[in-house]
Amino acid sequence: MDTMTATDVISQLQTLPPTEVAKVRDWLTEQDEESPELLAAIDKGLRSLEEKGARTVTRDELENKVRQWAGKSR
Repeated sequence: MDTMTATDVISQLQTLPPTEVAKVRDWLTEQDEESPELLAAIDKGLRSLEEKGARTVTRDELENKVRQWAGKSR
């Protein structure tokens, strides 16, 4: 069997009915899982932020801070 390129696969996908494309999309999504190591690193980072008293900020707060740092205000 010849090896297919991504372009070949995409070309073939374009010939499928939407329901079959959805099945392929669902399968690809299932394959794109985070590794246990990545999840552990995320958990460690979140714990570290909590221990250091980090807080959540809103988008508006962040935008205002960036404007302050850049020397611009509303």
